[in-house]
Amino acid sequence: MTSIELTAPAKVNLFLKVLNKRKDGYHNILTLFERITLADEIKISKIPKGITVSSDKFITRDPKDNLVYKAAKLILAYKKVKTGVRITIKKRIPIAAGLGGGSSDAASALMGINKLLNLKLKEAELVNLGKILGADVPFFILNTPFAVGKARGDELKKIDMKIRPWHLIIYPGFKVATRTVYEAFDAPDFALTRKVGDAKIIPSLRHTMDLDGIDSMLYNDLQDTVIAKKEAIGRIVRRLASLLDKKAIVSGSGPSVFCLYRTRKETLEGKKKLFACVPASERKSWLSFVAGTQGLKN
Repeated sequence: MTSIELTAPAKVNLFLKVLNKRKDGYHNILTLFERITLADEIKISKIPKGITVSSDKFITRDPKDNLVYKAAKLILAYKKVKTGVRITIKKRIPIAAGLGGGSSDAASALMGINKLLNLKLKEAELVNLGKILGADVPFFILNTPFAVGKARGDELKKIDMKIRPWHLIIYPGFKVATRTVYEAFDAPDFALTRKVGDAKIIPSLRHTMDLDGIDSMLYNDLQDTVIAKKEAIGRIVRRLASLLDKKAIVSGSGPSVFCLYRTRKETLEGKKKLFACVPASERKSWLSFVAGTQGLKN
């Protein structure tokens, strides 16, 4: 085998509670991850030596700053491999959108190189490498659609839930940096006004939980901060509530917003209604996606 192709799925955070700031500058959180069918495509090929990374969309000015490059460099150094790899990325997940695209690409690079070069690293070893790269990377290595994340989000527990919701996702067309969102969240003036989420919701997850149960649990501690930085996100949340009668939240540190449906047909109907009611001038920069829960990894 000289090459391998993988899909790198996006994620949404169905629940995100910020617990406290850590000494290392990160935050301890409690979150429920869900992997969805919106995905990038990754191809990894053997080359005699070195690492090359290319993408059909601009990611970083210097390829060596790309998380995929860092993932390849990390695993090759870890196993002391002299063989090189060429990695090409077809981007479908918006960059810096709160959907985990970069982290998922990096996780796919780790798993793909492991398989392509027959390195025989186990899932736990790959997860530990993923933690070095970023807090969201380990989730995409796990063979599960749902997982609870603790600590930075990288201490994970697989959740076996039969529900497979559909998602209407609106990306407003601009980036919001995770670092600036957390800085604003920590600011004393905002700490006095922000809402308090229920950190006890996730432990009550049930194997048989239905859409109504998941829908009632939707919460993101960072949402008010993100909306304070970009009011356009607040307008999208309100549009989904008023026009579609849907509870909508920001995923991760934003700026993408999503709501849940039972079927793909209902999701498409919701999207059609939303676009019929929202003026083209307001949604001209939007990207919209209809995505289901992704099954197990390929």
